[in-house]
Amino acid sequence: MTGVRPPVTERSVIKSPSYLLLPLLLVAFVAPLRAEEPRPAEFGTVVKPFLQTYCFECHRSERVKGDVDLQAIGSLLEGRDLEHWELVFERLESGEMPPEDATRQPDDAKRAAVAKWIEATFRQQVARIGRPEDVPRVRRLTNFEYENTIRDLIGFELKLAENLPEDPFQPYAFNNSAEFMLIGPEQMERYRENARRVMASAIVDPQKPEVHRTTRTWGTGQPERGLQPDEIGVYGNRRNTAASGMGLKGWPKTGEYRIRIKAAAVLPPGVDEVPLRLVMGYSLGENLAMLQVEPVGTVHLSNTVDDVRTFEFRGRIENQPVKPGRLTARGMTPPSMAITPQNLFDNGELNDRRSDNWALAAPRVVLQSLEFEAPVVDVWPPEHHTRILFDSPLRESDLDAYVRAVLERFLSRAFRRPATTDDVERFKAIYDVYAKDLDSFEAAMRETLALALVSPQFLYHTVADGETSRSYELASRLSYFLWGSMPDAELLRLAAEGKLDAPAVLAEQAERLLADERSQDFVENFTKQWLSIEKSKAVKINTNVFPRFLYLVDRGERAGTEVPYRPTIRDYMIEETVGFVGEVVRRNASVTNFVDSDFAYLNRPLAAHYGVEGVQHHALRPVPVERKHRLGGLLTHGSVLVGNSTGSAPHPIYRAVWLREAILGDEVKPPPAEVPALSDTAGNAAETAVSIKDLLRQHRQVESCNDCHVRLDPWGIPFERYNATGRFQPKVPADGVRVRRFDPRTDGDLDGYRRYLETVNTVEVEADARVPNGPEIDGIRELKDYLLRERTDDVAENVVRRLLTYALGRKLTYHDRFEVEQLLHRAEDNEYRMRDMVVAICQSSVFRGVPRTEDR
Repeated sequence: MTGVRPPVTERSVIKSPSYLLLPLLLVAFVAPLRAEEPRPAEFGTVVKPFLQTYCFECHRSERVKGDVDLQAIGSLLEGRDLEHWELVFERLESGEMPPEDATRQPDDAKRAAVAKWIEATFRQQVARIGRPEDVPRVRRLTNFEYENTIRDLIGFELKLAENLPEDPFQPYAFNNSAEFMLIGPEQMERYRENARRVMASAIVDPQKPEVHRTTRTWGTGQPERGLQPDEIGVYGNRRNTAASGMGLKGWPKTGEYRIRIKAAAVLPPGVDEVPLRLVMGYSLGENLAMLQVEPVGTVHLSNTVDDVRTFEFRGRIENQPVKPGRLTARGMTPPSMAITPQNLFDNGELNDRRSDNWALAAPRVVLQSLEFEAPVVDVWPPEHHTRILFDSPLRESDLDAYVRAVLERFLSRAFRRPATTDDVERFKAIYDVYAKDLDSFEAAMRETLALALVSPQFLYHTVADGETSRSYELASRLSYFLWGSMPDAELLRLAAEGKLDAPAVLAEQAERLLADERSQDFVENFTKQWLSIEKSKAVKINTNVFPRFLYLVDRGERAGTEVPYRPTIRDYMIEETVGFVGEVVRRNASVTNFVDSDFAYLNRPLAAHYGVEGVQHHALRPVPVERKHRLGGLLTHGSVLVGNSTGSAPHPIYRAVWLREAILGDEVKPPPAEVPALSDTAGNAAETAVSIKDLLRQHRQVESCNDCHVRLDPWGIPFERYNATGRFQPKVPADGVRVRRFDPRTDGDLDGYRRYLETVNTVEVEADARVPNGPEIDGIRELKDYLLRERTDDVAENVVRRLLTYALGRKLTYHDRFEVEQLLHRAEDNEYRMRDMVVAICQSSVFRGVPRTEDR
């Protein structure tokens, strides 16, 4: 059965076809190695001669490859240079070293003896040393965590991260570690600005504010004039129709808004729904290059015009961009804001612009009315205000006592642990200063609590110290792992009662947090960084080669550029990957699904792009796929394939690096500065060629390039039949042949265009390679089969390591290797199910901060 490890022997371990620098623990699964004590004398009789014979040729002081000098390495028997010894063990155990082309190769017995001695000695030294005391623990909240924490603290979402410097980025790494999460002077000033903005929104004035309302309705017109005034087609509509939206007469500076619409859909045969999105900010009808809008929400209309329904949207007015006034000959114009509806139907054919008749035949939105109201004053003061300034008789009888009570409750939540008397008194003194200078109690509390939001206790992760117990640190670690936000009341209660540390309680709480919608924040943040897929948005697609991939402006000065202010196919591809990982977690499915699966996560535009029939919905959801679709798993996701292409052609090197880093857990070092780039050795054609396999062959003629690429390129070449847009394409045009766009006059229909493409795509794509220490593989299907057959453990270990790294907020070291071993054993027992892995990590000793046990 796929994914089940056969019985392990010394010989099977040494002959394993693994090709990782960091498989870490497979030899450690051999039971005899765990029990035997290493014999020091064997270093001189077994290990040293082995290294001298088979390793010193490339790893000695006179010639050092891979930054590993085995002549200079410290004594393992003395516990020195354990990081380097771990690397030696891993490369030896994986079979990567000595390399296949080495002139001398050890036999199985010699290799097994050395691996056995190094592993046993390494285990002994790690146990003797214990966990290091100097592991950095102090780290600030990431921008993602900061914004989420504010949301859960005050009860509504504010877009605050855009006012902060961007967090550091490193491909295939997480940015929530102490080495990245530092605070500089500029950032502190931005935190102060944000804190005052937060409290200005959270605490309101006692009197009800003025309510701003704007309403607009649309009726029908003359049927012979095409789209009606209340209709929004796939390309919009004329001016002064529902497609133009509504300008607001006024709005408050802060507060919740409510938008109500009455809408329906005109659905042609074969279409079940049409997505209607509202955006707010600048009017999209203005001829400006950089309009600012923010989404309000999307509703998928399946009700027809004989069943017009009312839909409601809510949000915060502070999150919507306001177009500032401008100076004209008549003076300063007032600021403005508009609400614009959008028909987001997309079947992959919008770029064809076939005719006005097609636009009439496509799904249309019918928008009868649009109402705006802000702030919402159904209850005043609102709940987010009374959450902070709660009702109490103390406010009238003893204001100082009431202030202390407010501070104790707010600080305990903001600091994620009980506020101390010193905390309360320090901020009470701050309040007293503000109360003398400001004209209201609410104003003084705003300024006081804003200072709490720039204190280290709020901006940094909770760490056990003299004032904070380990239980509260654990509560925060759990919630920031699975929610990217502060612990809720139940976690804090369990921490106060000292019950959270129990493994059974941790499992129950981990499952509860994963069932909460906030866990989607964890899935999204983890997935985007783990797989490094955001870069797919930055790849410049060659629209001459792929004229139908992007939805392009068809006329005017911006003709040929991507249509702005609406979701793009690349946005959907990123959502596809995030949703797919989330579905694996939700199903508690095996992580082997990341290699191949019987479902994909699609909507109608993606299905049209990939060639999956029968998908009508625009909201992404799981869709069964068969082998004929050539999908399943992460390897064929558009976010991966587009992000690791040149925009004109697939890029085997980029895709090989992605596979080894993101799926197999390898660490692929960037090329040395003195090594020329591919485009320098193979020519500028590397950026525009349809296929670069031949260019890679030229690149490997350079000796300094060949050492790495001979082990790297074979992992990327099987991806070659997936083009730069992520679509399966077994044939490509000959050199110099251009692909034209769809032309209804020439092609007639899409079948005619497909026949045209068959006439220009005539060159078979080569996608065969021999993977290092493995077989010949031709294409993605065979690559998937190989990974599932031979590398399941490596894939699972990589997921365990990624999750643990993200959960701890630090890089793993050799001190964690045996914790990973235990987690991998447990994962194997549970058939590598994803949610079980997450729960096991939450129960692990390294996550809980207690000494490791040897129990499985």
